[in-house]
Amino acid sequence: MKTLPQFKKYLSFVLATTALINLSACNMLAFMDKPSGDVQLLDAARSCLDKGDYSCALEYYQQLSGFVDEKISETSLTNLANSNIFKMSDLIESLGSGTGGTSSFSFLAETLATRGKTSSADRLTIQKAYADAANIQDSTLKSYMQFISALIMTNHLLASAVGADGKLTASDIVSSPTACNTSTCVGAGEIAKCEKPSSSSLLDKLGSDAGILGTASNWDTDPSIEKVIQAAIAANDASTILFSSGNTSTGLGDVFNTLSNAGANDCFKRRAIISALSLQ
Repeated sequence: MKTLPQFKKYLSFVLATTALINLSACNMLAFMDKPSGDVQLLDAARSCLDKGDYSCALEYYQQLSGFVDEKISETSLTNLANSNIFKMSDLIESLGSGTGGTSSFSFLAETLATRGKTSSADRLTIQKAYADAANIQDSTLKSYMQFISALIMTNHLLASAVGADGKLTASDIVSSPTACNTSTCVGAGEIAKCEKPSSSSLLDKLGSDAGILGTASNWDTDPSIEKVIQAAIAANDASTILFSSGNTSTGLGDVFNTLSNAGANDCFKRRAIISALSLQ
């Protein structure tokens, strides 16, 4: 179990072991034309990843017959980076000097919006990373990859609501933030206080809008509040395994815990988003 205060330390460990090549191995490979065997292939893949050569990295990852957990997790991270959706440096930068919180969500959503990474194809790339993590045997690495991919999906969806100013604000989520903050979300009049703004790309829930993040069904359809909540639920579930229960109410875990218990209708969910993310 990793506690939230250890989160950035754990991220650094993962970066060191899953994204960066050991310098001695790099030197060893320098005189080789073709790596052979799983150890050399993994080193070569990581060397390519470190240099930002994602096609090269994927070529070597695909040749691995062993190191199954590393192959799954690092291939997913490479695919996300290759698609310009997410790099681990994005998360590290979003955390600032702490363990993450509301500002992390705004940073990641706005970063994805700036990159224009809000398409249905992008959602399926993120969803696949989450689904593939189910095949990882190491429980900590599995939970880590599920948490990371669910975090990315949550912010990818929020990115679709970011306005022309490039900032994620409460007005991007609801038409009247002040009224929504005080709404009981019970009854037509109260529910109306949290209606979506006319300019928002985050649509109202339409029937069975999103299933669990582990299946691809409906994740290539329009972004919605329901999808945001389902992604948050997936992240919250992963965090209960990745982090000790005594620390899930702080930092990133606090936001996901609030969103995953938002309530039954879109009013509750929209109100939860502007509250949990401290949007102004």
